[in-house]
Amino acid sequence: MNEFLQQFNLHVDLAIEARDLVRGATGQEIQGVEEQVEKMEQIKITTITIKDPQAVPIMGRPLGTYVTIESPPLKINDPYVKDEIIQAMSKSMTVLLNNRLQPKDIVLLVGLGNWRATADSLGPKFIEYSPITRHYFQHAPEALVEGMRPVSGIAPGVLGITGLETFEVIKGVVDNVKPAVLVVVDALAAQNVDRIGNTIQMSNTGIQPGGGVGNARHSLTEQELGIPVIAIGCPTIVNAAIIAQQAIKNFCSVSNTVFNDMFATNSIKDTLSYFGGDLAVTPKEVDEIIENTARIISMGVASSLFPGISREQLELYAT
Repeated sequence: MNEFLQQFNLHVDLAIEARDLVRGATGQEIQGVEEQVEKMEQIKITTITIKDPQAVPIMGRPLGTYVTIESPPLKINDPYVKDEIIQAMSKSMTVLLNNRLQPKDIVLLVGLGNWRATADSLGPKFIEYSPITRHYFQHAPEALVEGMRPVSGIAPGVLGITGLETFEVIKGVVDNVKPAVLVVVDALAAQNVDRIGNTIQMSNTGIQPGGGVGNARHSLTEQELGIPVIAIGCPTIVNAAIIAQQAIKNFCSVSNTVFNDMFATNSIKDTLSYFGGDLAVTPKEVDEIIENTARIISMGVASSLFPGISREQLELYAT
């Protein structure tokens, strides 16, 4: 599978998928990688911690903690599922921040992606539904609920629309606003169709915009920006090559035919050559997935940043 991903220049966004790929090749646990699994009534939470530098090239991602929340389909606006995810996200944010955020610290929320493309609009939608409060502290402090902190939000767009690299925009804002923590939300690419719209990943390792679709930009990390970066995402697309390979494997399995990796790869390349070998696929319900997921993530983050304040009150400060 790793060779197949390299053939099509595909990046694995989800740490849980990277772990599964390595396990599939070796049949054993990865040295220097710890895993904890917690099951709630509706969701499953898997926490993968990469502790050993030797595990970094094997996993293909930096040292740090990765929390994966698996749930029923997010296109269904189930209030019970929503409540459990928000609770899990709030708890995970506390773990990822590791007491590095003080009550009065400024937090900068960043929504990555293209608001003109539904499957890539998770980040901008997240900003739309998040409570933004920093300006109140200067202009209308009487409108704030006790216990609130200053929070700013920005959706910088994409290079093709703005002519600006995302890193350039974020670095400028960070240098001027001086937030204590950056929370970045982006749509991800999955390597399995089963992950689309039912998985949320959180990590404290930053993010590389566009990495999942082979269009990697400058990384947003603590090393580059000088502050902790919490990255959150949900898979909304999968490459057509992955779907084609899975379909061929399933056909070979049910028809008792030997799967030939080279023939399958060449056939897929020929089929996708019309699109330059790169075609991303998203489900028809992607608008519901984006809408519901953005609302869930915004409240999950807000519940962590504003403990003790009700969701009804937080929603009043959304943009």
